[in-house]
Amino acid sequence: MLKHFLNNFFFHNIFERILRRPWAVLIIIVSVTLFFLWHIPQLSFKTSVYDLLIEDLPENTRYENFKAIFGSDEIIRVVIKSKNIFDPVIFKKIEQLSETASKIKGVRRIISLPDIRKAVDIKSKWSMKEFAAVLSEVDLFRKNLFSLDHTSTALTLVLSDKASHEDVIRDVEKMIDGASTDLSLYQIGMPLVSQALARLTKKDFLRLPPITFFLIALVLFFLYRKVIYIALPLACVTIATIWTFGIMALTSIPLSMLTMIVPVFLIAVGTAYCLHIISEYFFRVQYADTPKNAVLATFSTITFPTVLATLTTIIGLGSLLINRITSIREFAVFSCLGIFSLMIILLTFLPAALALIPVSKKKDKELRETNKFFDRFLSWIIRLDLDYQKITLPIFGIIVIICLAGIFRIRVETNPVGYFKENIPVSRNFHDIYKHLSGSFPINVTMGTEQEDYFEDPKHVADIARFQKFLETLSCIDKTISFADYIKLVNYASNRFEPKYYTLPKKPFEVRILINNYKSMLGEDMFSRFMNPDFSKTNILLLTHISSSSDFLKTRKTIVDHVQQSFAKDLLWNVTGFGMVISESSHLLTSGQVKSLSITLALIFCIMLLLFLSSKVGLIAIIPNCFPIIINFGLMGWLGINLSVATSLIACIAIGLAVDDTIHYLTRYSREIKKDLDKDRALHDTIKSVGKPIIFTTLTISVGFSILIFSHFKPTSVFGLMMVITMFSALVGDLILLPSLMLHVELVTAWDLLKLMPTTGGISPGITHELNQPLNAIKMGSEFLKMIIQQKEKIREELMSQVIDEISAQVDKASGIINRLGTFGLKSDFKKKEVNINESIRETLAIIGHQLKVENIQTELELVEGLPPILGHKNRLRQVVFNLVINAYDAISTKQKIEGDFNATHVIRIRTFQKNDRVAVTVSDTGIGILSNQKVRIFEPFFTTKETGKGKGLGLTISNEIVRDYGGRIDVESEAGQGATFKMTFPACVTL
Repeated sequence: MLKHFLNNFFFHNIFERILRRPWAVLIIIVSVTLFFLWHIPQLSFKTSVYDLLIEDLPENTRYENFKAIFGSDEIIRVVIKSKNIFDPVIFKKIEQLSETASKIKGVRRIISLPDIRKAVDIKSKWSMKEFAAVLSEVDLFRKNLFSLDHTSTALTLVLSDKASHEDVIRDVEKMIDGASTDLSLYQIGMPLVSQALARLTKKDFLRLPPITFFLIALVLFFLYRKVIYIALPLACVTIATIWTFGIMALTSIPLSMLTMIVPVFLIAVGTAYCLHIISEYFFRVQYADTPKNAVLATFSTITFPTVLATLTTIIGLGSLLINRITSIREFAVFSCLGIFSLMIILLTFLPAALALIPVSKKKDKELRETNKFFDRFLSWIIRLDLDYQKITLPIFGIIVIICLAGIFRIRVETNPVGYFKENIPVSRNFHDIYKHLSGSFPINVTMGTEQEDYFEDPKHVADIARFQKFLETLSCIDKTISFADYIKLVNYASNRFEPKYYTLPKKPFEVRILINNYKSMLGEDMFSRFMNPDFSKTNILLLTHISSSSDFLKTRKTIVDHVQQSFAKDLLWNVTGFGMVISESSHLLTSGQVKSLSITLALIFCIMLLLFLSSKVGLIAIIPNCFPIIINFGLMGWLGINLSVATSLIACIAIGLAVDDTIHYLTRYSREIKKDLDKDRALHDTIKSVGKPIIFTTLTISVGFSILIFSHFKPTSVFGLMMVITMFSALVGDLILLPSLMLHVELVTAWDLLKLMPTTGGISPGITHELNQPLNAIKMGSEFLKMIIQQKEKIREELMSQVIDEISAQVDKASGIINRLGTFGLKSDFKKKEVNINESIRETLAIIGHQLKVENIQTELELVEGLPPILGHKNRLRQVVFNLVINAYDAISTKQKIEGDFNATHVIRIRTFQKNDRVAVTVSDTGIGILSNQKVRIFEPFFTTKETGKGKGLGLTISNEIVRDYGGRIDVESEAGQGATFKMTFPACVTL
C-alpha cells in the first residue's frame, strides 16, 4: 500500500512538476554544483597512522600516562652508512650531521656516537681507534648506535610532544640532501610511515578516480553506443562527487587513506544506479509518444526501488558509524552523503535531462548484437533456475560450508608498514635498518611499585638487567635499553673505562653515586627517559622490527606471562607504546564488523518485511546477500588476507550494494507474479527484464573498484580485488540463488489475496457442458412448440405430453446439478461432524460423472462398505474429492491432446479402504503424470502445470489444507507419462 501511494501520488506529482520546468531544474542543480566546486580547492590531504587509533581505549590512556612520566617515545632514526664510521674524516662528517640535527625545531634530544664521545671523552684526548675500542665493550651501543662491522651508525632523534612531524622530516631531508656524497643516508620511523601514507593518498586521489571515470565511460559505450547515454550517467556521478567533496572542504575534514576511496565508490555505484533507470527508460520509450511521457512512465516505476536501494546502501554504510576508528566513521559519513546526493540528482537532474532528449525508438546494430549475447546468457540462467535446482542448490551449500571454514582462519591485522608495496622507500628503509642496527618501532615496558626509592636498591636494578636478558631471547626484539644499561655505562666511564667495571654496582651508596654521575654526564633529559623522579618506576625501551598488530600483541602477551611467573607479585607492569595502541584498536575491528553487519542485516530484513508483508521473504532476501559476504570472508581466510581497516569495509559496502539488485529483482518479480500467479513465467520475465541491468551494474561497479588494485597501498589494492570478487558473488546470488529460493516462497501479500480470490472460482468446462445438455434439450423443446404454434398446426396430445415431460425432466436434471454445485459454496459449520467418505465421493461423481463419460473417461469405484466415519465437514470433503477428480480429468485431457488420440479409453479409479486406525482414499488416473521437479511444488499456492491463464494453482493447496485440518495428509505418486495417484488418509472416528 505504501509503495502504491508513493508511486502513484507522491512521486508522480513531483515528476510532473520537474517535467513542466526541466530547464529550471537543470539551472538549480548546476548552480549548487558550481558552489561546491568553488570550495573544492580548499580540500586538504592528511593521512597518518594516528587515523588508525581509537582515542577512548584504556590502552591509549595508559600510553598517555606513560608519556606524562617518561616523555614521548616518538623517534626518527637517521641511518648513516660508510666504509668505516670510525674513520676520522667520516666521523667528523657524522659529528656535523649530529650537530645539524640537534638544531632542528621539534627535536628534543639527539642520541648519537658524537654525543656519546662528548659525554665520555670530555677532554677529547682519544684517537678514533681508542674510542672504538672503548665502545666495543659497551653492549648498550652495539647494534644501537653502530653496527658490528662498523659500516653503519644511526642518529636517534627523540621528538618533543608538540613537534610538527612534517617540518622535522622536511628539515632532516634537507640535511640528508646536503650530506657528503661518500655517505649514504636515509631516515625511518613511525612519523615517516605516517607522512608516506599522506603523500601516497594524495597520489592515489589524483590518479585513480580519473582512471575509474575513463573505464566507466568505456563500459557505458560498450552497453549503449550513444554519447547521450554515456554522458548522462557520468554527469550524475560527477555532480554527486563534487557535492560530496565540496561538503568535505566546507567542513575542513581532510582526505585520508579511506575517504580517498569515496570518489571511486561514487563513480562506480552511481553509474550502476543510472543503469537501472536508463534500462527502464529504454523499455518505456518504445511505447511513449513524447519524451516527457517516457520519462514519467520510467520514474513512476523505477523511483520506489531506486529510493529503497539508496536507503539500503546508506544503511550498509551507515552501520560503520558505530566503529570507534575515526577514519572509518569519516568514510561512512561521506559515503552516505555522496549516495544521498546521488539520489537527489537521479530524481531531479536525470529526469529533467532525459525529458529534453528527442524520443528515438531505433536501436543500433551493435547494440542489438550486445543484447542478443546477454539474452542468450539470461536464457541459460533461467533454465538453470527452473530445471537444475537439485544441482545448483547443493553446490551453493558446499561452497558456503567451505567458505565458513575459511572464516575461522581470518587474522585481524593492522600493519602500517605492510600497507606499502615493497618498492616504496619507507618499506625498504624499514626492513634495511634492522639488518645492521636495530629496528625503528619501539615498545616501552614500565616496571614499578608504589614504594619510593625502589630502584636505588641494587637488587632491584639487577632485576631490570635480568628482565632484559629474557627480552633479548625474543626474535622480534633487536635491542633493549634501560636505566640499568646507563648505570653500567656510567660505572664504566667513572672507572677509566676498565672493562671489569662495565657492570652493575653491588651496594646502595654506589647506586646513588652513579645516579648523580648519570645526571651530570648524560643529562637530566636522558635520565628522565628511563626513571621517574621518586625512583618508583622505570622504563625499558625495546627497539623492534615488528609493525603488525598481531606481533605487537603476541609480544606483549609473552612479556606479561613471563613477568607474572618470574618476578614478585607486587610489581606493576605495563607494556605500552604507539604500536600497542594501534594493535588494540585494530583488534576491535572484529566486534565492530559483527555489530555493523548485524545492524545492516536486521534493518534490511525489516525493510523487506514491511515491503512484502512476509517474514519468509525477508529471510529469503537476506540469504543471497549473505552469500557474497561469506564468499568474501571465506576467501580472505583461505588466502591469508588479513582483516584490516580497509578490508573491514568490504562486507557493509557489499551488502548495501548487493541488496540493491535484490530489491530490483523482488520488486519486478512481485509485479510479474500478480499478473497470473505463475511463478515459472514470473521468474522468466523478471530475469529477462532486470537481468541485464543487474549484470550491467555488477560489471560497472566491479570495473570501478578494480582500479583500486593499482593503489600504492596493499590494503586498498586487496580491498579493490575483494570487492570485485564479492560483487560477482552477489551477481550469482541474485540471478541463481534468489530466483531458485523464491520458487519455494510466496511473494503475495494478504491484500493481493483479497484481490485474487474473486477470480479463482468459476465452473469447469466439464460442468458447463453437463449443464448445457439439459438446457439445450429445454431450448429444443420450447423451439419445437414455438414452431408448431407459428405454423398453426395441431399437435397430437401424446406428442405434446411427451415434449412437456422431457422439458420437465430436463429442468429437474439442471436443478439437481445446480443444487449439488450450490452445496460446494456453502460455509461449513464450525463444529466437525462424522462424515461417510463414500457418500461424499458418490455425491461428487453425480455432478461430473456424465461429463467424464462424454469425454470417454471411465470411472471405476472400489469403495469398501462399512468404513468407519471420519470427523470433518461434508461440503469441504466433497470439495477435496472434486478437486482431485478435476485434476485427473485435466491430466487425461492433456495427454489426449499430446497424443492426438481422443478415442483411447482412460480411467479414473477411486478406492477407499481402512488401514489400521485410518481411512484411506486414493484417486488414480491414466493421464500425463507429473514431472519430478514439479512434484515437490504441486501443493504450493498458485503453482500450476497448466498453460498460462488456464489455472490458478489453488485447488491442491486448498485440498491439502482441508485434509490437514482433519488430521489427515495427502501424498502423491507419479511418473511422467504414466498417470498419478493421490492418496488421502484420515484418522478413523471411533464411536464409544
